[in-house]
Formats: sequence, structure tokens, C-alpha cells
Amino acid sequence: MRFFRFKNFMSMDTIKYLRYAIGEIILVVGGILIALQVNNYNEELNNKKLEKKILLSLHNEISSSLLNCNLVISKKREIVSSSNKIISEMSPDGNWDSKFKLDSLIFHVTNSGWRHVPQEGVLNEIINSGKLTLISDNKLKTLISSLPRAYSQMIENDRINRLNITTNVVPFFFGKSYLRNSTNYIDPFEFSDASQGLTKFKINNSRLLRDPELEDILSYLSNYNKYGIEFLEKAKLKYHQIQQLIESKYPEVDYDKLEKDLDRGVWN
Repeated sequence: MRFFRFKNFMSMDTIKYLRYAIGEIILVVGGILIALQVNNYNEELNNKKLEKKILLSLHNEISSSLLNCNLVISKKREIVSSSNKIISEMSPDGNWDSKFKLDSLIFHVTNSGWRHVPQEGVLNEIINSGKLTLISDNKLKTLISSLPRAYSQMIENDRINRLNITTNVVPFFFGKSYLRNSTNYIDPFEFSDASQGLTKFKINNSRLLRDPELEDILSYLSNYNKYGIEFLEKAKLKYHQIQQLIESKYPEVDYDKLEKDLDRGVWN
């Protein structure tokens, strides 16, 4: 009888102890889970803040790239126009009969090395530091990750073009044309250098209109720059898509003010 009571008494103590131990375990585990949840929440909050910061910086960087892109597109269109105008006057007995000055147009097409130089500082930081994983919008992430390849292709195309210009275009014009007067009347392209004045020599570039080699060079310049314009228009579309996605993600931001603040090195 005493043995049974003692055994029963020990069982009750054991139960109490187990209850206490389980309670302690639940408290400890619960505390750990709450701490982890708070830590995850804080980490997620910090990641969202960092995501916003890098995307707004990228938005500003793309604005700068767009300015350069639009300028280059404009210059390339002028080169295409100049090239095609000269080609239209070329023939075996061609002679210049146009309101545009041939010297000016020739000078203009020789300046065909305009190239788009995108800003890449923020983009490189996003890609190289692994911060691309912070971007929650998959479409935006895909567009951003496609930019380095597009830039590489752009650089390679420009390299080939510059090599062609250096090897073929420049030697032709410096060997067969006279560009002295062109610095004085780039009409209609608004370029002037009155300090030099016109040459005192009698020169005439009209003979170039009868040179099939010039026609070939101008055709190349026209077609290459048309291709360049198409490529840049695609880049512009991608730029605008990225900016629109960022703006829809953060509609509360005053982007004009942001651009001015970032240009001054101010970040709020």
C-alpha cells in the first residue's frame, strides 16, 4: 500500500515537472520563433528600402542615358539625310545643283562616329553585387538583367563602325575632297567657325558626284546609321519600360525633384 502511494506520488511530481519543462520549452521555442519573425520582418523591411533606393537611382541613371540616346538618334538621322541627299545627286555626269552646300554635307557625313554612351554605374552595382535578387517585380528584373547584353552588342557595333570609318571613310574624304570651307557653312546644321574664314583657293567638290566609290561609302553610312537608329529605338523602348515599371511601383515619388536631388548628391 505504501509502495503504491509513493509510486503514485512520484508520478504526480513527474507530471508536474514534465508540464513545467514543456511550458519552458514552449516559451523558449516561442521566443525564438517570435525573434526570428521580427528579424525576418526587419530584414524584409530593409530589403524593400534598399530595393527602392537602387531602383530610384536606376531611374535617374536611365534618364541620363535617354538624353544621350535621343541626341545620338538625332545626329544619325541627320547623317542619313545628308548621305541620301548626296546620293540623289550622283551620276556619271553629276553636278551639284542644290540649295544645300555640298561641302557642308560632306563634312557632316564624315562625322558619323556618333555613338550612344549609356550610364552604367548603378546598373553595374545592381548586377555585380547581387542586388538584382532584391527586385521583387520579375518583369522589371528581366528587363534590367537584359541591359548588359544590349550594351555589349552596342559597343561591338560601334567598334566595327569606327574601324570602317577609320579604314575606309576618312582616307577617302581626306584624299579626294576639300573640307576647308565646310567649317564655315554647315547650313542647315548650324555650325560655323568664322575665325578661319573661307579658303582662298578655288575648290570644287562636285567631281565627287561622279565617283562610284563615294556612292558606295555613302550607302554604307546611310544603311549603318539606319540600323543604328533602329537599335537605339529598341533601347529607348526598354529604357521607358523600366522607368514606367519603377514609376508604377512608387507612384508617390516626385521624379523631377528626385532627379535634381540625386544630381546634387542628396538622398532622402
